[in-house]
Amino acid sequence: MKIGFVGLGNMGQAMASNLLKGGHELWVWNRSPAPVQKLVELGAHAAADAQQAFEADIVFSMLADDQALRAVLLDSGLLKNLKAPLIHVNMATIAVAFAEEQIGRAHV
Repeated sequence: MKIGFVGLGNMGQAMASNLLKGGHELWVWNRSPAPVQKLVELGAHAAADAQQAFEADIVFSMLADDQALRAVLLDSGLLKNLKAPLIHVNMATIAVAFAEEQIGRAHV
């Protein structure tokens, strides 16, 4: 399965590493390049940008907070360019109001 992973802090790196151990094709992106390089050395593919990571069958995001998720998905225009079918699993801690705002944007 082709998996994208966006947000490679301490928790994100560990989760992404486990996906590699499971034998998945993994495309990773992070706002800073060092964590990406660590996972590339383990067998992941470096996505040029978040958009490329979202070209997978399923994408996990582990971004810091509402502001980071908003910047990556909304302010960048990424959300408007996503193609179905796609499963996005947001694992960040976000405000209930922001989660409800995202539900309103969902294309089911």
